[in-house]
Amino acid sequence: MEYLKIGNLHLKYRTILAPMASLTDIVFRRVIDEIGGVGLMVTEPISVEGLKRKQDRTLSMIRSFDFNTPQFIQLLGSEPDSFIDAVKYIQAETDFSGIDINMGCPVRKIIKKKAGAALLKDPKKIGEICRKVRKVISIPFTVKIRLGYEEENVFEILKILESEGVDAVTVHFRLKTDGYSSEARWVYAERIKEWSSLRIIGNGNIFNRDKALERLNLVDGIMIGRGAISNPFIFAEMQDERPDPNDKKEITERIISLVEEYYPPELRLLRIKAFTKYLALDKPDVIKIKHKVYASKTFDEVKPFFRELDF
Repeated sequence: MEYLKIGNLHLKYRTILAPMASLTDIVFRRVIDEIGGVGLMVTEPISVEGLKRKQDRTLSMIRSFDFNTPQFIQLLGSEPDSFIDAVKYIQAETDFSGIDINMGCPVRKIIKKKAGAALLKDPKKIGEICRKVRKVISIPFTVKIRLGYEEENVFEILKILESEGVDAVTVHFRLKTDGYSSEARWVYAERIKEWSSLRIIGNGNIFNRDKALERLNLVDGIMIGRGAISNPFIFAEMQDERPDPNDKKEITERIISLVEEYYPPELRLLRIKAFTKYLALDKPDVIKIKHKVYASKTFDEVKPFFRELDF
């Protein structure tokens, strides 16, 4: 599998762990980093306003560790000048390898703040944000978008991103109004690759090794989100590394251990429940166990049920 170059960064693999709120935190990124096989990992979305104000909660979300895999911070916001402040902070105070800007999140509370996918309705502001970021950034700089908001305008957006010097673009092959439920429209991949000179990373509906390898033939790289939470070994499997049952059992134990290491007691139960939603997505026999996890009232109560999850 060839390398993927983003700016001055050469990725060993053409695979990326997607940014997911409450999921691609320091715990899950450490798990994926330890398993290996992934080229790049992206944090959960980080508020540019929170970074600007140096809020404790925001700063805790960008804690780093001694990693083997390059990591990007994904920034979420709507005001161009706030992105400048956030980028300056990241470059001066962290060891992250690059930044990604969220222009694709469809969640209602994000849309109300005119951030995420709401930016797709304002191509002029997209250009302004990218232009201002490009002037102050010295590390790789990518953007994550969708095909459009209610209607497709991906080619217009790609033209702007290219003209403003973005290093690569991740395209989630759905509209904002599609949410996550409809089938991703990978039919756009070939047209986008032919039309744009940007590095194109494809995202959407990748849940197993075979599908991942198939999609990798269509774009420069692929980004996997829910499929990686459901099966943390998916990237390693793409490199023909097959986990044995003991490896899988160790993952739930490792997650518990890391949750204890990084989160105060009052947040640990919520973190375990967040991971549980997507673990073992394609295994209906674990539904009863998941219900026990969700019904748990304490971290100590939830641990034995979480250990029973089989992915």
